[in-house]
Amino acid sequence: MSKISTQKAFIFLGAPGAGKGTFSQIFVSKFGWVQLSTGDLCRKHIAQGTDLGKQIDFAIKSGKLVDDVVIIDMVSQWVDEHIKMAPGIIFDGFPRTLVQARLFLELIQKRFSELVVNVIQFEIPDSLIIERLSARKTCSNKQCQAIYSLLEQSTQKSQKNGICDKCGSVLMQREDDKSETVAARLQIYHQHAQPLLDFYKKNNFIIHRINAQAPLQAVQGELEMIAGI
Repeated sequence: MSKISTQKAFIFLGAPGAGKGTFSQIFVSKFGWVQLSTGDLCRKHIAQGTDLGKQIDFAIKSGKLVDDVVIIDMVSQWVDEHIKMAPGIIFDGFPRTLVQARLFLELIQKRFSELVVNVIQFEIPDSLIIERLSARKTCSNKQCQAIYSLLEQSTQKSQKNGICDKCGSVLMQREDDKSETVAARLQIYHQHAQPLLDFYKKNNFIIHRINAQAPLQAVQGELEMIAGI
């Protein structure tokens, strides 16, 4: 595949369960964008049993953020491999800390200054996050990782209970989606979210606030409008 110049990028900023992964998948499948999910990268390293994977696994099960140096090492490698292969990029839940944000800004300025980066802030109350995460199931196939919901009103329910529609693998609940770790994850998110927003404002990033409680089609339409699609 010939490489093309990438012009557009989103930083998806929001609490776990706010919908970042769902809309990332929509843009990937519908518009050919690429998605950088540090969560998926972490799980890949865990599955492969690498040294990084062992560090990541311990942090996730403890309800803590993975070390910034580990995250940046993984992200840098992914950027080198993928960033010029699609018309747009979604940075799903990354950066998560000010250290990551500063390093990421340096990366853009030095190597990818052609990118027009928009920050999308997914706004949603914690009570709904807890409800969503406790009902969220993920495909156990590490190459798929499709996300589903057990909520009655959700549009993301699998056609066959407990089975992935895309690849037929069994659905599972991630360790970091279990109720005992959700509160800790939300606390960590809120601790870092406002400093990140302040950093983006200071460095002239365009910030769009999205009501993540709105119906899926409404949120998707707003994102497409922002992206100029």
